[in-house]
Amino acid sequence: MPVEKTIVVLGAGINGAAVARELALSGVGVIVVDGGDIAAGATAWSTRLIHGGLRYLEYGEIGLVRESLVERNRLVKLAAHLVRPLPFYLPVEGRWGGMWAAAARLAGWEVLARAWRGRRGRGSWTVGMGLALYDLLAAGAGWPRHRLVRAGHTGMPQIDTTVFPRAALYSDAQMLFPERFTVELLVDARGIAAAAGTRFEVCTHRRAEVGRDGMITIGGSSGSSSVEVWPDAVVNATGAWVDRTLDALCAGTAGDVGRRLIGGTKGSHLVVRHASLRAAIADHGIYAEAADGRPVFVLPFGPELVLVGTTDIPFTGDPAEARADEAEIGYLLAAVARLFPTAAVGRDHVQQHYCGVRPLPNEAGNPRSPAGVTRRHLLVRHDEAPWPLWSIVGGKLTTCRSLAETTAATVLGTLGMPVRGTSRERPLPGNCAGAARDAAVLECRRLAEEAGLPRGRAAAVAEHAVGLFGTRASALWQRSGGSLSSPHTAPHGGLIRGVGLPTAAVEFCLREEWAATLDDLIERRLMLSFHERLSREALTDVAESMSAAGALPRDRVAEAVDDCVARLKERYGRIVPDSISWSDDDDGTIQGSQ
Repeated sequence: MPVEKTIVVLGAGINGAAVARELALSGVGVIVVDGGDIAAGATAWSTRLIHGGLRYLEYGEIGLVRESLVERNRLVKLAAHLVRPLPFYLPVEGRWGGMWAAAARLAGWEVLARAWRGRRGRGSWTVGMGLALYDLLAAGAGWPRHRLVRAGHTGMPQIDTTVFPRAALYSDAQMLFPERFTVELLVDARGIAAAAGTRFEVCTHRRAEVGRDGMITIGGSSGSSSVEVWPDAVVNATGAWVDRTLDALCAGTAGDVGRRLIGGTKGSHLVVRHASLRAAIADHGIYAEAADGRPVFVLPFGPELVLVGTTDIPFTGDPAEARADEAEIGYLLAAVARLFPTAAVGRDHVQQHYCGVRPLPNEAGNPRSPAGVTRRHLLVRHDEAPWPLWSIVGGKLTTCRSLAETTAATVLGTLGMPVRGTSRERPLPGNCAGAARDAAVLECRRLAEEAGLPRGRAAAVAEHAVGLFGTRASALWQRSGGSLSSPHTAPHGGLIRGVGLPTAAVEFCLREEWAATLDDLIERRLMLSFHERLSREALTDVAESMSAAGALPRDRVAEAVDDCVARLKERYGRIVPDSISWSDDDDGTIQGSQ
């Protein structure tokens, strides 16, 4: 019997998780290592869209757009609980603007493109031609074709029609929580490996160090001992940290590792709480231009919030230190004001912001603007390493699966192994839509009622849970011993105060989804960091549930909550109140439930 191969994937972001899953499908052992948590980097800092990349057409990236559209179509079917179609509204000022600029950019003449852009940006003819090609590249997928309309119709976004008298309508998709998507990729990979009897480990909050003989030691953590492995191959999927990871992996080798692969740019986003603005966008995504011509998105972010992004600023520092500054916040608010002047959206309406570094290819000397740097991924082989080593550079949420398929085929080919399976038709574990989603909600509602929740409350909680976990949500009420979680034995009726999720979800995420810290749960499992009614009380409920599950010492609950409140303020500008108005009749509608 052949000896099992083991591949180490460094980085538990969306690309690393997708690669791990793809490798598991071909029967190799996989160890995923990340110094932080799952999806704690660029994955969580994105604009949260699954799209073909309409603007890439201007740069001649036809192949990337086609690949992205194919993957968009797959993801809305294979991860329907997390990826939903979203109609887009693209406002335009005139008819002819931008044609010469688009032609110059397509020819690679960026300087001329900027000079010829014009005061009024892209006109309806330029936009219409681009969308016609977009439709052609998406042909056969059943998505609505674009339309050009006059602004101001009922049911359309209430853009300033005096400035933007026309608009284009088209469709793409939204992934509200790529953090949840990434977790499910790894959950699926674990299931694949278990069925095949192959090795699969996820080591978060742990560092990998390389010894002189090429042995990789993965440091231990609380409750876990260190792991030593001589890998058959290593995939560096650490995103904006790719160069720093390479320096550590290849230190002391004769190879040239001085060439920088990443030319990252900082992108900031705002989460805005403004009822009039949320009503004005009418459940459409707005794709517009800021005053300087940069693309800006104004997007529905659940039933009450609006997501605005993004900036694109070259950044060379430590990606962990990137923060949205007041200039960027002002820039994005000005873009909103240009589209919706009567909404009067101000700095005080910004609930929070987030910022990260895109792991784009280093194109030093390229005259294109940061927005024009390719979003196509690159797979770079490093011969100086003691084992076959590749780095993933670039990529985007939409193409994570196709990126993983290509990467796995390359790695397996080098090891002389066949590709035994791909994820092209494989749904995520929680996938559900239509009748299947309705059935999942009904099952969760039944379990919640059996656990003692009132009928009305149980229905709301079930909707929220399925919105995050899909068909896996029914497992939230099952404790590790198999018994049903009961609110009669848990504080506050077994619910996290104000946010409409059961405290049993905490144990589930600790047990099934590699959550290890309060930040992991708040920011990347339960997605409470975005919740409008997040409070210190809710954080305390989660921390106490961690303590009850043995994941946090009782005497550290208050300290963990204090640290989480401080982090949310420093990292995201989020001010968490001590308490909120909350009652037994409050369904605690969770941000992002659908």
